[in-house]
Amino acid sequence: MLVQVDDATGEVLQDVAERLHAAGARNLQVLASLGKKGRPGHVLLVDVDASLEERIALILGLDLGVWGYRVLESRHRHFDITSTRRRLRVRLPAVILEEQVGIKEIRAGERLVAVKAEHADLVRVRDAALAQGVTVGVRVIRAATETAARTSGGDEVLEVDLCEPPRAGESASS
Repeated sequence: MLVQVDDATGEVLQDVAERLHAAGARNLQVLASLGKKGRPGHVLLVDVDASLEERIALILGLDLGVWGYRVLESRHRHFDITSTRRRLRVRLPAVILEEQVGIKEIRAGERLVAVKAEHADLVRVRDAALAQGVTVGVRVIRAATETAARTSGGDEVLEVDLCEPPRAGESASS
């Protein structure tokens, strides 16, 4: 669905986005736009199954005051995605943390395209490190975790060592 929206604040759009996802929207993109007479607006691209169109349209009409929308006919091809929970062991200066993390593997046939760690789980690891007096960024934990998942060979535990970050000019394998 392509939906043009006038006069909606960021707070309203965020609320509607949460409601659309809860109603079954698979994906939502909110794009800033310039409407008639130079007025700011938004364009929503809502990826939704046809069987849920009426439910989604009702939310859009009631909460955003839209008068209509466009239905875009297209094919969406998904890669094969598997989600697992893995135990992550993170070695930090003076502490070793163990947490369960969600890992998604995205494949095209047999080829591994990408590995993604669940953000909320990585935040939990970061917060556990902070509770132990160790400061480490989610970005660093994500990179190390996804690398470990990609190279683990199916090991039950993902091992990540963040004790000695590489110095300027050195690679992580040095």
